[in-house]
Amino acid sequence: MSETTEVKKPKRPLPKSRVMLNALVDSIYQAAWDAEAKGEPVGWSTSIFPQELCATFDVPVLYPENNAAGVAARHDSPRFIATSEGELGYSNDICSYARLSIGMAHQMANDPNYEPPSVQRMPRPTFLLCATNSCFELLKWYECLSRELDIPIFMQDCLFNYTDAKPAKHWIAYGRSQIEHNIHRMEEFFGKKFDWDKFLELQKISVENARLFDECVLMNDRNPAPLNGFDLFNYMAPMVVARSRRETTEVLLQLKREIQEHIDNGTTTFGTSPQEYRVDWEGIACWPNLGFNLKTMKKYGVNCVTNGYVGAWSLHYTPGNLDEMAEQYMLSSTNVVNTTTMMGKRADVANHFQCNGMFCHINRSCKFMTYQMTCGREIVEEKCGIPVVFFDGDQADPTIFNEAQFETRLQSLVDVMKANKEAEQ
Repeated sequence: MSETTEVKKPKRPLPKSRVMLNALVDSIYQAAWDAEAKGEPVGWSTSIFPQELCATFDVPVLYPENNAAGVAARHDSPRFIATSEGELGYSNDICSYARLSIGMAHQMANDPNYEPPSVQRMPRPTFLLCATNSCFELLKWYECLSRELDIPIFMQDCLFNYTDAKPAKHWIAYGRSQIEHNIHRMEEFFGKKFDWDKFLELQKISVENARLFDECVLMNDRNPAPLNGFDLFNYMAPMVVARSRRETTEVLLQLKREIQEHIDNGTTTFGTSPQEYRVDWEGIACWPNLGFNLKTMKKYGVNCVTNGYVGAWSLHYTPGNLDEMAEQYMLSSTNVVNTTTMMGKRADVANHFQCNGMFCHINRSCKFMTYQMTCGREIVEEKCGIPVVFFDGDQADPTIFNEAQFETRLQSLVDVMKANKEAEQ
């Protein structure tokens, strides 16, 4: 009796832009390890802290949220989460990025046999950077890290916005005062003077990279879309960890060339499967389940052509204008944009990309983002006339996601989109 074995398809070579991206990220981690070896400062930062500041001081900074996504995608998150929930007693109701990060920090500081992740190993930080524009739980998370590692926090407090579409003038003044205060504190902590000319040049690079990233995102409005649903999650990385670096400019220019080549040739990274339906994926990726998500969506001809989350690093301001810079950080993400405004933007994006539906990740870790999706569902349905379907999951905790539920909810979305298409014919 012969046995049959599944033949695995060879992996396609990475596009040049991804190779460049990976090399850039590796160099950033290496710079942090080099600094640690010399006894120099190394920071951990929330993902939307004003990164132009430490870049001006030439101080390496790593990003636990970005790191947690990579660890979770490689199925290595459970052991760190288990440390947080077991040994340290943290509830599984809090953010899985926080549980992963706190567990990693505790092992790093206390376990002589600590085994770091296989890639993107984080050296122990000497300071923390925390901005509350994307989530207020970040404040408590970083306070826990500060206590665990006995290191200071530089804060950029972004006021909770539940009524006003734009921040009031005194909010912007408050944001600017914090940037200036952090510069003064950093001068004392790093023992260096702040170079305002260099700061201006880094601002120019940051704004240029934000423009390039936006252009790449918008190029996916073609039909068929040149990118598959999760490509842009990968290209968020340089916008998070290296937005003010010229290497990021080169990555984005290469990505733009590759997208244009797909458009010119009528090809797509979605593969040979037909793109029957275009959807807006809302929420963070289910990093431990990304492969299953993409495979299942291809099975039903569904491509996620856009995602609102990747736009959180689209920060546009006039270089040299601290008020505009402060305002952009005040407006950058979930926690500082009210539900009507946020979901109105999502609806406008779905219309621009000619989406047939919206598929929302009800992320156990992101309570406020989930609230906005739930309360804003009617806004999208009314403005776009498309179905909005939810599924349960998590960004780093694999115990929350259910494959059967994901596929069932996707089938439901496809059924409605198919019926709508047939009704239009």
